[in-house]
Amino acid sequence: MADNNQMLLYAAAYDTVDAALADMVAVEQLHKDEMIGKYDAAVIDQQDGKPHIVKRMDRSRMRAIPEMFGGGTLPRKELKEAAGVLTANQAGLIVAGEPTIEKGLDRAITGAAKVVKRSVDATTDEISSELQEALKS
Repeated sequence: MADNNQMLLYAAAYDTVDAALADMVAVEQLHKDEMIGKYDAAVIDQQDGKPHIVKRMDRSRMRAIPEMFGGGTLPRKELKEAAGVLTANQAGLIVAGEPTIEKGLDRAITGAAKVVKRSVDATTDEISSELQEALKS
């Protein structure tokens, strides 16, 4: 069933790492309050010209964002647009999850200079694999 593969991908660009971390805390609180479903999230900045994970969410229920986050061209249009947002500013927040995250994230992501939201027809493993391949150094 196609609905089982439906995921939402959010990428938000921030002027500071602290602003991205604050929104990540808000997203984590929504999950603790059981207002959003399964998701994976990470705050990313630049180190030596390459994207680098500053902080991952603790104990995610899914793994969509690869541990190693480097530069490269993303194979999916949606992921390429998300990566473009993340490299535009000093820091970024990327969140991938079930469609149930949409309403909560629209309220939680408040400090971003720009947000890109895309619906992606793929499994968690497919997203993780594609991000890993596309973003390795």
